[in-house]
Amino acid sequence: MFAPSRIRGPYGTHMTAEVALKAGRTLGDRHEAVALGHDPRENARLLADAVATGIREAGGTVYRLGTVASPAVSTAVRQLDADSGIAVTAAPDPSEDVGLKLFDSDGSRLSWERQRHLVRRVNGTTADLASWDSIGTEQWLEDAAKDYIERLCDGQSSFDEMHVVVDVGEHRVGNVAETLERLECTVDRVTESSSDAFPRRRVAQNDSVCSTLCNAVATSAADFGVAHDPDADRIVAIDERGHVVGGDTLLALLAKRAVEQSDGSGRVAVPLEASRRIEEVVDDAGGEIVRTQMDGIPGSGPASTTEVVFGGEPSGVHHWPDESPCPDAALSAIRLARLVDDGPSLSRQVQRIDDYSLYFESFSVDKSTRAMSRITDAARNQFEDVQTDDGLFVEDDEAWFVVRPSRTAGELRVTVEGTSDRHAKRLFERVAGLVCTGKSTAVV
Repeated sequence: MFAPSRIRGPYGTHMTAEVALKAGRTLGDRHEAVALGHDPRENARLLADAVATGIREAGGTVYRLGTVASPAVSTAVRQLDADSGIAVTAAPDPSEDVGLKLFDSDGSRLSWERQRHLVRRVNGTTADLASWDSIGTEQWLEDAAKDYIERLCDGQSSFDEMHVVVDVGEHRVGNVAETLERLECTVDRVTESSSDAFPRRRVAQNDSVCSTLCNAVATSAADFGVAHDPDADRIVAIDERGHVVGGDTLLALLAKRAVEQSDGSGRVAVPLEASRRIEEVVDDAGGEIVRTQMDGIPGSGPASTTEVVFGGEPSGVHHWPDESPCPDAALSAIRLARLVDDGPSLSRQVQRIDDYSLYFESFSVDKSTRAMSRITDAARNQFEDVQTDDGLFVEDDEAWFVVRPSRTAGELRVTVEGTSDRHAKRLFERVAGLVCTGKSTAVV
């Protein structure tokens, strides 16, 4: 239920108005000011109302942003000089999950110190409430979504003859489409895609996800297509032929661009799971890769002390610290449009990034901590130089693998990459054998 920078779970059981109320009371403590937004769903609006009540009960000030994407909450925290922010958002999978995404005073994800305090208070039974004459205030900011897009586009040059197809989802979250339109792109919106799957984790090359968007791009004259998750901080890119661009490949293209624009000396933060091909691309551009732990967004939160020009994950999360303290799908879409506008077609740029053979899978387990301990002991008997700083990591000249427990589900996630398919497949089978000893099963 508690994960880095968020509280998340199935609506009506783990995520209830009572939990949201307690979170609001905690963040409203000491008369703090909190920026609060939510996605278009009714349950998100209900939970946002509970959060606002809790903030005011504790004597805090709540700025109600209404229906906005989570990056707009981050922007509002900074613009309002608030103490923190909450975005009540959907999770792409499972669909019944909803979460409170938490932001610190600088718009980045909530610090570990403040999150530990919040968790203790939410799990507690008492709360410090304001007296009847000290109840907090509420202020509605009706133009929060519009102001966010204006600030995002401020200083950006307009595009010339750029055509983009954007999947706005069944709830019609339009900030990405509206941002591109504001920059004079021709934008086609896809709305009938509720049955399509948005990737849970890594985006694979030519994956079967976002099929409606892929068909829309392939049958149009668009330069590319883009889908984003419900809270608009992750993207999936579609080339002009209607093919899904792999998350590692997109990460390599954007990282290369970021390094080149930093005079070829920039550092890029990616997690251990990211393809080693990204490291080679960044090195060729004159930059340097920084491997970060998967306890947050690379370049943000605990990694904010690392000076990087770009950070990202193969899941479609991208972060430009100089422009925003949190990932933003609209900003990612702008950067992708610049990439296509200034160079050859997206498919041609993708072809220039040679893929290594990559295998990844999730395995359900009863108790992830116990399973990780068992697997680590077994790995030490079979491999040299077993690293356990961030999950289980082993690397040699031909292949590498990571085993990591999910922070939101009872799963172990396995990623294997090799310089050849033979090396990668053979190593994946060995690692899967370690994981599946006991009662573990693959998650389809």
